[in-house]
Amino acid sequence: MKFALASLSLLLVACQPSPPPAVAPAAPAPPAAEAPSVKRAPGQENVDPLQVFRAFGTEPFWGVNVEGTRLTYTTPDDQAGVVMEGTRKTLADGVEISGQHDGKPFVLTVGSGTCSDGMSDNTYSLVATFRFGEIDYTGCGEAAKL
Repeated sequence: MKFALASLSLLLVACQPSPPPAVAPAAPAPPAAEAPSVKRAPGQENVDPLQVFRAFGTEPFWGVNVEGTRLTYTTPDDQAGVVMEGTRKTLADGVEISGQHDGKPFVLTVGSGTCSDGMSDNTYSLVATFRFGEIDYTGCGEAAKL
């Protein structure tokens, strides 16, 4: 009888599910690089729309976010972007921001005009050109979202 009870106890212990192995918590994923936002800060609702805006184009894809005289130039290969500081010049129907970054001259010109990005049915109220070094880009622009 003692042998039977001991055997039964061993069988019950053997049938118990073993606890799952301890798993180390996964390391948090690094934050994704994001291009700076082109939204107006609170209290900036009445600021000239060409103080905070974006210019962009396709073939090749490019973008420039503008805040005053600071430009952030982005491409699909560099979504974090390159930050540049320029000199602002008011034009009859827009603005030009020019300067130099890492020995390369840049000029962004944005003016009034109807523009299509060529990829969607969207139309924009600004026409943009951007020259960085020896590369010329053309595209559209829009004031920052409120």
